[in-house]
Amino acid sequence: MEIEIILWGNIGYYLPEGRGKFSLKKSFDEGKTVQGVLEELNLPKELHFIITVNGRVVDTDYVLEDKDEMALFRAISGG
Repeated sequence: MEIEIILWGNIGYYLPEGRGKFSLKKSFDEGKTVQGVLEELNLPKELHFIITVNGRVVDTDYVLEDKDEMALFRAISGG
């Protein structure tokens, strides 16, 4: 199955070389969870994300389907 992964803000800097600056399409085996994708992307463990799939906020145990769009947003605060 193919998933589009969008990394918003400075998360995009962690994409592998040769990919679009903030997104990539990647093939995974059926039944892959959001957590599995995060592990394969090898993002720094100290980063915290809000994760959406097709515009809905999901947990890391969410099972992805073909053609899903998974987006990662940094969980930040300010004031």
